[in-house]
Amino acid sequence: PMADEPENACPNPVSRARSRSRTLVCTNGGVPGHLKDPLGDRPCADVPTPAAEMLSSDAFWNVTGAARMNLIRTHLDAEGLLTQELILELIAKAKEAFEAEPNVLRLKDPVSVVGDIHGQYFDVAAIFEAGGAVGEQQYLFLGDYVDRGSFAMEVLITLFTAKISFDPSKVRLLRGNHESRQMTVFFNFRQECEYKYDSTVYDALMDCFNALPLAAIINGQFLAVHGGLSPSMQRLRDIDRMDRFVEPPEEGLMCDLLWSDPAPDNEQEDKSGGWSRNTARGCAWRFSLGVANTFLKENSLLSVIRAHEAQLEGFKLHKKNPATNFPSVITVFSAPNYCDTYNNMGALLQLEQGTLNVKQFNFAEHPYHLPDFMGVFEWSLPFVGEKVCEILQAVLSAAGDSPADDAEDLPLPFPLNGELSAPSS
Repeated sequence: PMADEPENACPNPVSRARSRSRTLVCTNGGVPGHLKDPLGDRPCADVPTPAAEMLSSDAFWNVTGAARMNLIRTHLDAEGLLTQELILELIAKAKEAFEAEPNVLRLKDPVSVVGDIHGQYFDVAAIFEAGGAVGEQQYLFLGDYVDRGSFAMEVLITLFTAKISFDPSKVRLLRGNHESRQMTVFFNFRQECEYKYDSTVYDALMDCFNALPLAAIINGQFLAVHGGLSPSMQRLRDIDRMDRFVEPPEEGLMCDLLWSDPAPDNEQEDKSGGWSRNTARGCAWRFSLGVANTFLKENSLLSVIRAHEAQLEGFKLHKKNPATNFPSVITVFSAPNYCDTYNNMGALLQLEQGTLNVKQFNFAEHPYHLPDFMGVFEWSLPFVGEKVCEILQAVLSAAGDSPADDAEDLPLPFPLNGELSAPSS
């Protein structure tokens, strides 16, 4: 059992109510404290105790206004939270930075390109280790930061902090199909956000997602998007003309950029012109190799770099373009052991001096969360109810098997005709 008071690592902690536990705010720039273990009888003593205090602005920023990245990472590793004021401030600053960017980013190498992360915060350290020090190396993230995994808030805090703490051009974020209200409600991000914070933070994040750019051009050769191509797009300027500051629609160019997939390499093109409905997704399109090659030629590009699909090796080099002998489409996926079940590698792409390299990494261990962020008591209720029903059933069965039911017939103390005989003296 844990003590109900955290270590006094932070001076003058201020009590603050929270929906799932009693949490304190770390003030005066102190280091947030962790829960105590006064009895020293934790079954997994080597696992650090969770953070018991929320990180405030005083501790988050240093005297020069830069974020204390090491302190923030240590706090998030311990599943620590930020104060309401701080998390909203962080979201607002990130949104302002995204709004200042165009629909299509124009980038030069060196750059590390990262695919889907899907709330796997504890694998972000491996991404930065493989791709280069954040703040020094330029990063392009292709979207899908949330849903599936249980630590999407920590992913967003890390990326938003890096975006506003360093040169904003060093950390670029594109929108994925999961950065929307519809997807975060259907999957688990809204539930995670409201469990750790509240609906105000969730609404602020949805507004921030509407500001994310949709595509990037690297070295004038590579088109980077989350999903794929669209029959509504013949030229890159079609993306520039869009109003991106909206919830993704169910069809059209924006939907296709976030949702489309390349057709399998061995699929033969038919009379559809290389476009077929993406029935597996329920929206957008599948585009053929021929469609991709035509688009690349008309826009003087070499290849399309995209995410959106899990890959066993963390990446896939699709069929080569006969005109360039280079893959027309490259898929990168950066969530290793996706959903804790796929046992896949994670990967990122590094472009430097015109050379493309693939770097792979494996998954990291992470804290366990019960489904739907349930507590132990809530999770155990169905099992307790089942056992109680079994006990009641056994009691009722025992009561039904009374010994009186098996007793032999005994003579009555009076005749059946109702005449009682006098007792003998």
